[in-house]
Amino acid sequence: MGLRESLVRHIGYPFWLAYKGELGIVTWHKRFESLWTADREKLQEFRQPALVAMLVHAASTTKYYSELFRTLGFDPRSLKSEDDIKQLPFLTKEQLNQDIDSFLSSSYRRKQLICASTGGSSGLPLTFYRDRRVQVIRRAQDYLFNMRIGVFPGQRRAWVWGARIDAFSMRSPKARIANALNERAIYFYAYDASDKKMDDFLTALRRHQPETIFAYPNMLAALAQRAQQVGMEMPLIRNVIVTAEPLQKWQRPLFREVFGAETFGRYGAREIGTVASECNLHTGMHLFEPSYHLEVVDDAGRDVPYGKMGELVVTDLFNSGMPLIRYRTGDMVVLDDGYCSCGCTWRRIVGIGGRIVDMIIRPDGSRVEGLVIVNALHTSGVRLRVQVAQTTPTSLIVRHLISDRIPEPARNAFAKRIREALGDAVTVTYEPVEQLRYDPSGKYRYVTSECR
Repeated sequence: MGLRESLVRHIGYPFWLAYKGELGIVTWHKRFESLWTADREKLQEFRQPALVAMLVHAASTTKYYSELFRTLGFDPRSLKSEDDIKQLPFLTKEQLNQDIDSFLSSSYRRKQLICASTGGSSGLPLTFYRDRRVQVIRRAQDYLFNMRIGVFPGQRRAWVWGARIDAFSMRSPKARIANALNERAIYFYAYDASDKKMDDFLTALRRHQPETIFAYPNMLAALAQRAQQVGMEMPLIRNVIVTAEPLQKWQRPLFREVFGAETFGRYGAREIGTVASECNLHTGMHLFEPSYHLEVVDDAGRDVPYGKMGELVVTDLFNSGMPLIRYRTGDMVVLDDGYCSCGCTWRRIVGIGGRIVDMIIRPDGSRVEGLVIVNALHTSGVRLRVQVAQTTPTSLIVRHLISDRIPEPARNAFAKRIREALGDAVTVTYEPVEQLRYDPSGKYRYVTSECR
């Protein structure tokens, strides 16, 4: 550990957390660390009181759950086991989009909550809220997963990210100070991935020499292939941590070849945080069981056995600002509860689908993440389930259900944002269909490109 890294980890980072009022990250991290090797009984002892507390809170402070529990005659205080939660119906993104106010807790004024949006990579965008306490808890989750593979504050990092809404500016003095006291990071955003921008970032990567890259795997793969194409030798990087898209089998060896890095897959969602991460043994992604009650179900809502693919359903134990109980994520996973030699007792995701987002080709030949299209739909006011296909570098088809209608203002706004992102030559057409398709594996391809 270098002197600067040591100063940031032990002095700068704690100072910054204190300034932000987030020293609770350290407390929660220690609490979660003690459960890393806990048996199922101890995990349940931790989780069940948190589940009851969340159900009681939801019943007493939200319109939706108050009415639901009263209608069902459900008393959360009578919960005898976590399985009793199956008396409640599933919660969908459509319900949240239709009446978000009925899910917000009256314990908070809206301005006290943190508002954010999903990109809709599982098929439907969503605006959601979280309280500041759960923000700290989510950071503690990330810290534990990072620490387990040797990633600590103070180590140099690089971010290869896809969503414009995450874009981080270094223009203000406060942002530069925060970066210096925490991540020591450089950033590349996939919504602007011309060859020149890619070459500039690869050059910056050689100069910065980060120990870890956090990335969308498709864009990092494009950067790695660009480095090979132009013959640019990359610095040795210890870890690549990928999320937001499934890691393809060919990408792990590519990252090792170009960066010398060990690759770790993660799964998460904006509305619920980082849910699972690989350990050093790469036997699957360990689910963060202390923070969630997790189920996997089939189309009919029945439990799916271990080893079979189903939809992940999450009950968040800590977001009091907007309780999510039996929330259907739209993501398809395969779970395993077998033993992992790393010592962690938390179950693992051993297969994942449902969030494939292709790279899109601009008319000039440059590439951009498909999430550019996702974000354009979201900011244009499109809240329907759609699938977008790029048929040529200048043509997009938006497929939607026959029963749904996309208003003309939303179509015009979407076309404008597409021209801004991809170029004036790109045209958008709409195709009503009987059904939006899933892959045989259960993956919902929200954005696809037929251009290669």
